[in-house]
Amino acid sequence: MWGMRLLLALLLAATIYVASLVLFPVEHIVVMGNQHLKTEEILARTQLYAGEPWLWIRSDRLQGLRRDPWVAEARLEKPRVGEVRLILREREPFLPLADGNALATDGTVLPGGAPMAKGPRVEGEGPLPVQDLLALARAYPEATRLRYTPAGFWVETPQGVAFAPEAQLLVRYAQAGVPKGRVYLYSWGVSVSP
Repeated sequence: MWGMRLLLALLLAATIYVASLVLFPVEHIVVMGNQHLKTEEILARTQLYAGEPWLWIRSDRLQGLRRDPWVAEARLEKPRVGEVRLILREREPFLPLADGNALATDGTVLPGGAPMAKGPRVEGEGPLPVQDLLALARAYPEATRLRYTPAGFWVETPQGVAFAPEAQLLVRYAQAGVPKGRVYLYSWGVSVSP
């Protein structure tokens, strides 16, 4: 008796599973919020295609997409039967780097983002001081170039150039105004030359 009930339960479960694969296919996929990434590339990474079983699509498909540095946030919605909606928020390129990449506003390195970055051009030697560069770019919105070396940081504006061995000195100096001529900032004082 128990064997027959178990067999019927398994048969019912298999029937429901097969029916869910056939009765509710994905008919429409909408991708929203992408500017840099192409829709086809997003669908390929998430393995979402029309005709798949709608009931079995879960947000774990977004794991590969979330690892992309361009993707700040990804969300999957199923607003009605047969429809899947992918909503993305991409990072914005902020500072163009010499190697063709860019720093996003949150400090993430975006491959190939330099042509789209609107901030000052960044050049330097040594490890990339991400937080210092972001602070300098925000403190000097009129800057045309930011440079860094082990010796310190340079901020170039149309009016002049400022140097400091530490980025925080330049950030504090930005409150006093735009550097005119050549300005050298040190913890013990300031040197200005025309």
